[in-house]
Amino acid sequence: MNWHRLSPPILTLLVFLLAQGVGVAILLLLGVGMDFVAIPSLVLMAVNIIAVLCCYFLLHYIRFSTAFDVSSISWRPGMLAIVGGIFGALSMSILANDVELPEEVVQLQLAMSRNFWGLLTLIIVGPIAEELLFREAIAGEMLRRGANPWVAIVVSAIAFGIMHLNLAQGLYALPIGILFGVIYYKTGNIVLTSLLHIINNGNAAVQLYTMGEDVVDITYADLFGSNLAAYTIMVVLGVLCIILMIEFWNSYYAKKSKA
Repeated sequence: MNWHRLSPPILTLLVFLLAQGVGVAILLLLGVGMDFVAIPSLVLMAVNIIAVLCCYFLLHYIRFSTAFDVSSISWRPGMLAIVGGIFGALSMSILANDVELPEEVVQLQLAMSRNFWGLLTLIIVGPIAEELLFREAIAGEMLRRGANPWVAIVVSAIAFGIMHLNLAQGLYALPIGILFGVIYYKTGNIVLTSLLHIINNGNAAVQLYTMGEDVVDITYADLFGSNLAAYTIMVVLGVLCIILMIEFWNSYYAKKSKA
């Protein structure tokens, strides 16, 4: 792997982390706490958008015309990917359930789940920006430069895990990133992966809103009655995800763009 093919993940991740760092610095300078959660939400939204714009205007890694090309989607086999992606996300959430989130992450997400701007960032802006950065900018640009598809998928997934900056979310994001990368490679755009990302974050926001701080203490073993039941469901969902994704891989043929 030469620099020409490896530069997209390095530079995209660097841009993203620098934008996040600037956002944190602004909040520290303003001295804004969770009592004014709209401001952290707006700052987080802004830095996500800035990172995307930097990758588009400065690095030229993003192609909006193809990234959102809904007309090229084959929706019938695409539904296999959506259902498989949901099953996979649920399976991975059970697997990562025993790894605790940092307290500051929990408190920020709880606050954002009760604020319009926070919800907009969590459910819409964040997922779409991350798909543009980690699927379109990283995996897409590596593929356009002739990288092996699986290398592009795995590298983008690793970058996706790193950007969360904590073990709990990173362990969850890595396999989900591979799943999303496969869907991106087959479809050539972020339409389906964005839908899945929005569904995933929306589900998390609902849990945060309805359960509050109790969401940290409730485990899947509590919900399903035992660890055995929880892990059995995890395996079943994982197997169903693999079956559906294999069928998606074998049956999906992207439509030709009208552009």
